Formats: sequence, C-alpha cells, structure tokens
Amino acid sequence: MGQTTATERDGDRTERGEGTARRGGGRWAKTLSHFHPASTVTAEQADAYYLRVHTRFARHFLRGMDQVVSYHTNRAEAGYDLLGGWERPPSAFRYVVLRFRPGRGLEPTEELREAIVADHRLFLRELRSFQVDEEVLLDRLDGQTALEKYLFEFDRRDGTDPREAREHLAAGLAVLAEEASSAFGIRQVLVNHVLGEQETAPVDEPGQRPLPRMLPDTRRQAFLECYFDQREWAEDFFARPAVRAVLQDRFWAAANGHRVTEQCGLDRR
Repeated sequence: MGQTTATERDGDRTERGEGTARRGGGRWAKTLSHFHPASTVTAEQADAYYLRVHTRFARHFLRGMDQVVSYHTNRAEAGYDLLGGWERPPSAFRYVVLRFRPGRGLEPTEELREAIVADHRLFLRELRSFQVDEEVLLDRLDGQTALEKYLFEFDRRDGTDPREAREHLAAGLAVLAEEASSAFGIRQVLVNHVLGEQETAPVDEPGQRPLPRMLPDTRRQAFLECYFDQREWAEDFFARPAVRAVLQDRFWAAANGHRVTEQCGLDRR
C-alpha cells in the first residue's frame, strides 16, 4: 500500500514515519459507515437521541472490546459546492469511523446485536457500512488537539471496472498530494479504498439491521478524509482549481464532499 510523501514548506513538519507508526496508520482494520435520520423523527430529534443515548451506549460497550482501536463520529454540516466552497446543503447526515486490530471486527454477541438493531429503529435508516483499506497520503500531525475535518465519497458509474477506477483515483490523488505539499495548515489526508459493503435488512425502514455478510458488489470506490488546523486554510485549499478538478471529476457517478464535525469516542492508537 503506497504512501505519498509531501515536501516541507510553509514551516509545517512533514516527516510521517514515526508519527504514522505511532498512530498505526495503514495497519488497522477499518470501517466507515453513514446513515440518514429515521423518517419518523426530524434530523434534530434523531441527532439529539444519537448523542444523548446511542453514542454513550456505544462508547461503553466498545471500551470493553479489546479489538476496538478507535471510534469516531462525524456530523455533516455543509456540502462542497461548484465554486469549491461550502455553501451547498449537506446531502449526508452522520458518519461513523471504527478501527480494529488486524483481522478483527466488531464481533457483537447476539444479545448486543439485537440491542443495537432495536436502538437503530428509533433514529436511523439506510445504514451503509464499508470495509476500507486506509492509505496515508499525507501526515503532518504533531500534537494538535483540535482540527477541522472534511470528508469526500467517490462512487463508480455502472459498468466501470474497479481497476480502471482505482487507476483513475490514483492519478487524482497524485495531484492532491502535490497540491497539499504547498498548502498551509493541512495536517492529514487519509484515502480509504473500499474493500466491500456490508449487507443490511429492513426492520421498520431500510438499512436498520446490519447482516453478518457482505454484498456481492458496491459502486463505492473510496472515501477521503482531510484534516486542517483551521477552516480558512481548508477553504483556501479546496478552492484551488487543481483540487476542484479532482474532487468534482465527472468520471465519477457521484463525488460528494462534506465539512463535518468529528467527535472522538475512543482512541487507543
């Protein structure tokens, strides 16, 4: 799994070897999921319940699972627009990022699985979970305790060969790495190559019950996670013409980006 090294400019430390090894970048098993609010409640009601009940429940049972390395939640706040800004209403709602020790996963008991499904009925629908292979494109993290995060999704068109899509993505990532090498305030860029999508079943609404098997195919190619010191540095970066060309590439059936608010529930890296 390749890693692109950025050059040192604007006074930002770019050496990633020690830091990446310390955080386990590229070594953990990882899942990235997203969902919409249930149709029976408003988005505000769904989010209030999610924060006050579900995430607290999740933090406590995940804490007791030795194989769980990290748990982060993300709320989509704004969408990436045609001008390279963030004035578009978000098309996503919530994301969940989990890391596990190599070869492991959530591994819930049957009792826990049913408790999770019962709780899903109260606030979510259309849960989609993806197994991903994390590639560290850039890492300048060095003691920061607060960051701004941006998350992008890329879907293949029907009939596009996944290998062709992977090569096309790689060309775009090379452009992003070059642009990031001269960008001020950018701290980390993670590329999550999708390995597969978990199958789900409906309960009251679609996607409320995760199943212990994968779908035969998925059009989702990758997710991109980008971290910055400050929102204005991110806005400068995403407005660059070369960056816009990659992130709004018509090769993809869908290439959606969101500014998200990330919260850490657990991190053992």
